[in-house]
Amino acid sequence: MRELASDYDVAHTTLGRYFERPEVAKLVKQAANTKRGRRLRRLVPDPELIRRRAASEPLRELASDYDVAHTTLGRYFERPEVAKQLRAEQRAAAARRLAKRRLEREVRRKARQQAAAERKQARRARAAAREVSSRRRPARGSYEAWRDERDARLPLTRSDLHSRADEAAARVVAPGGGSEAVIEATDLRTLENAARLIDPAILTRALDNDRLDQQRQPPPA
Repeated sequence: MRELASDYDVAHTTLGRYFERPEVAKLVKQAANTKRGRRLRRLVPDPELIRRRAASEPLRELASDYDVAHTTLGRYFERPEVAKQLRAEQRAAAARRLAKRRLEREVRRKARQQAAAERKQARRARAAAREVSSRRRPARGSYEAWRDERDARLPLTRSDLHSRADEAAARVVAPGGGSEAVIEATDLRTLENAARLIDPAILTRALDNDRLDQQRQPPPA
């Protein structure tokens, strides 16, 4: 009772009175009968368990997934050899997060540079078109006409040159997919590969979706 009171930040006497209510006592009895009818498994740890705990997943959520009591998990993570593995994985996870942040900054920088270059090219094309249209005389020959047409032509943008991978990435990003969805849809396996091969404008939107998803998630227990 005192442990539960501590978890819920109330006095244990308050919890005692709560559980004495007839409707609550009935629910507790039903839950106890259900628990007696369902035996928890013995913990079978795996590397994924260490990875998820290193990512600050709550013990109760992990316990539910592994079909054990959360106290069993707590004792498991207190073992010296397991605590050592957990610290090592936490350091590795921190290194991965740092590398991802650096890669994200690079992707966003490329997207900004690409957008700026395309705007500059569009301005040049519009200026050339205005210059040609303002002339009082027509082009003197076929070469001059070709050159005028070339200068006024709007150059191809990165979106005009999209590969199938770009198109697949755009399809999953549009409804809210993040970087993992891009990697899965394009079969590129890593974010580094996606940063190298996918239009940075698309990947930037995927990273924005990642941030939105993180904001929606409840804080870790």
